[in-house]
Amino acid sequence: MALIVAVAGGDMATVVALLDQGATVNGQAETGYTALMAAVAQGHTEIVEVLLARGAAVDTRSNDGWTALALAAYHGHAPIAVQLLQHGADARSRNDKDDSVLRQAIAGGHTEVVRSLLEAGADPHEVDGRGLPAVIDAAIAGHVGVVTALLDHGADPDVQAGSGMTALISAIVGGREEVAAVLLAKGADPDIPNAAGSTALLVASVSGHAGLVDTLLAHGAEVNAATEVGLTSLMLASLEGYVDIVRSLLARGADLNVGDPDGATALTAARLNGNADLIRLLEEAGAEPERVVTPDVAPIDSAAVSQEQIETEVDEAPQLVSAPSLRYPEMLKQGGFEGEVVLAFVIDTTGHVEPRSIQVVSSPHPLFEAAARGVILGSVYRPAQLRGVPVRARVQQPLSFTIQ
Repeated sequence: MALIVAVAGGDMATVVALLDQGATVNGQAETGYTALMAAVAQGHTEIVEVLLARGAAVDTRSNDGWTALALAAYHGHAPIAVQLLQHGADARSRNDKDDSVLRQAIAGGHTEVVRSLLEAGADPHEVDGRGLPAVIDAAIAGHVGVVTALLDHGADPDVQAGSGMTALISAIVGGREEVAAVLLAKGADPDIPNAAGSTALLVASVSGHAGLVDTLLAHGAEVNAATEVGLTSLMLASLEGYVDIVRSLLARGADLNVGDPDGATALTAARLNGNADLIRLLEEAGAEPERVVTPDVAPIDSAAVSQEQIETEVDEAPQLVSAPSLRYPEMLKQGGFEGEVVLAFVIDTTGHVEPRSIQVVSSPHPLFEAAARGVILGSVYRPAQLRGVPVRARVQQPLSFTIQ
């Protein structure tokens, strides 16, 4: 303990004296720490050199599995890390929590330590217990130098985590422009989607990172790529009101009039956002009027809903037997819009809705209305009863759209 105390205090004279008097260079404290570990943790380079010359063991582990090299990596002591590696320290060692020496250096953004470890055999393709490749870990943290070092030593710029996340998408989520630029310069593919079907450009567009959008487009990102639910970068940027991003996308040939499965377009999104400048920009660029897809395009037949045989007073009201799931329009869901649609319609004597009878009593948006119509047309009811006989009946039904 006297040696460890002297080392921790940086008292070179006492350290040398104790060693000369026979102090055990590899003695351990109750925590398992050695004099070498204490010197490394405090960054006492010269004392580390003395201890190594006197036979200090480089790969002794503390009670929690830490080695001297792991401490050097954690604290970013690059010269000491080199010393330890030159004396045979294991560049691939892990502590009891399965954290590698390399991850200790990455976490702190210690580029020179990372380079030394990689040159000594640390694995640039290493995946941690979370399933996170080293280069993605560094990209998330925004450590440009570390990302560069990993790529220089063979890390795959397109490697994906279990969620499908790439280093490039990780950098964009965090707004790490320099990291993204390095990855693209090293050959990262901007069009690899994550598990949700979003490419780097889609993520940058919805996040409002105008500089990253320009960088991605300059590196050939597909401007009309869409998410799995059919939303393009232009739609997402329009929904969020990012005028500069919309301009950049249009300049690179973004399709103004492509629609999602509900028929919503970038103009639909801009009108939801309410940004007058954005709406004008899209219209001047040639945006066509929206064509919301509805399962019932036939006009309401006023005669059908006014026939006398439609009962307004019945002994037993219609009862819902089955209905398809209410599908939330993706653009409205993405924008956080909620609302309620109220429809009036006629249920015939077989329990089905008469398509031409559907009337909209109230609706906050045509996309909600179209989705509500789809549910009603697919529903089956127990018909209304009048004196024990099935009859046609007019009903009114609300359908709520709430984001869970």
